[in-house]
Amino acid sequence: MHFFGGGGGGGFPFDDFFSHQRREEPEEEVDSTRFYTLLGVDKSTSCADIKKAYRQLAKTKHPDKGGDPAEFQEITHASEILSDPEKRKVYDRYGEKGINQGMSGADTEASSIFDLLSGRGGRRREQSGPRRGEDATHTLKVGLEEIYNGATKKIAINRDRVCQECNGEGGKNAKTCSGCKGRGMVNKLQMIGPNMYTQSVGQCDDCNGTGKTYDAKNRCKTCKGKTIFQERKVIEVTIDKGIPNHHKYSFMGESDEKPGVLPGDLIVIIEEKHHEIFKRKHADLIFIKKITIKEALTGYNFKIPHLDGTEKLIESAPLDIIKPGDIRTVRDLGMPIMRTPFKFGNLFITFEVEFPEPKSLSRQQINELKNLIPGESMDLDEAGTEKHTTIEFDRTHQTENDAKIHSDYKDEEDEDFNDPRFARARNCSGTIF
Repeated sequence: MHFFGGGGGGGFPFDDFFSHQRREEPEEEVDSTRFYTLLGVDKSTSCADIKKAYRQLAKTKHPDKGGDPAEFQEITHASEILSDPEKRKVYDRYGEKGINQGMSGADTEASSIFDLLSGRGGRRREQSGPRRGEDATHTLKVGLEEIYNGATKKIAINRDRVCQECNGEGGKNAKTCSGCKGRGMVNKLQMIGPNMYTQSVGQCDDCNGTGKTYDAKNRCKTCKGKTIFQERKVIEVTIDKGIPNHHKYSFMGESDEKPGVLPGDLIVIIEEKHHEIFKRKHADLIFIKKITIKEALTGYNFKIPHLDGTEKLIESAPLDIIKPGDIRTVRDLGMPIMRTPFKFGNLFITFEVEFPEPKSLSRQQINELKNLIPGESMDLDEAGTEKHTTIEFDRTHQTENDAKIHSDYKDEEDEDFNDPRFARARNCSGTIF
């Protein structure tokens, strides 16, 4: 049976279509030279010599040596790709597009004809190149001083790498795994209860998901037939000044490798450590300062140790009076604004006013204060009014502590103490009830 009818000549009826496709849509050229140019090497340079070239460039191009950070990042990325045989192979074939996106840009004639027959016309369709692996994440805790001044941190990671001894094959003269019939995956039964099972698909344990096995003599001595080995690597992370909390740095291709799969990226997430003095809000800093009532009324000055390693003298504006909870601003003493040189946020100072202890002032001092501080007179008409004097609160004053009385109120809610007006009293003296 013939699916495509034709003339007596018996030729394939779509020759003109394919020849037209070849004429009209030439292969897109791949640039796989830029990384070599960045490092000042050519395509015949060995991986070891590429690493040497990178080290030489780092002596002058590193930001600590006055180099441009963006240029140095490009040089570092180029070195990481070209000094890794597997990544270098992908770059030489697919260029940066293959490294970044895992796409080859190639198409097939078969897909073109089916595009045509399905009504999509002669539209080109990109065929996926090497599959991309999953990204890995690592949390890096950084102090506020390091974020303020900038820093370089090193982290050690363990990652899977394709075995270079066998090029990720696992050995030679491979045999199809009998456990999974070459599929690399098998059905697995797991008991979840008496006479109850659940079925799932998982990696074949016999071949570690490769679908291939080897005789002992043919198995790779380096990776023991596993196609990969674990490598420990130290990654250098440059902390930018003023970097936001939870900022992410991406290190391309530093996640686990698998044969035939482009490695994902290592994502380093910055986590800001708690600071004993300052609290950070975006590019601003918050500082809580306790002052005496004398300072609150007559003025204050004090020093604070700043994140830049110096001490800053803070003083009040003339005739300023501070109330408990007041906030004052000191401009440009906050955090550096990321990627905006010489610009800083502000420092906000929240004041807590400390009052004298009970009975620490004499009658004479109190009378002097009455004359100095403005306010309404306390002289009230006491005739016919029942007089009561307050005393300092103590927990033993709680009526509920009496078991007999308390039993009569056990189902009653303290609705009054949910009133916002009482919140400040509860916060100041702890939990009252």
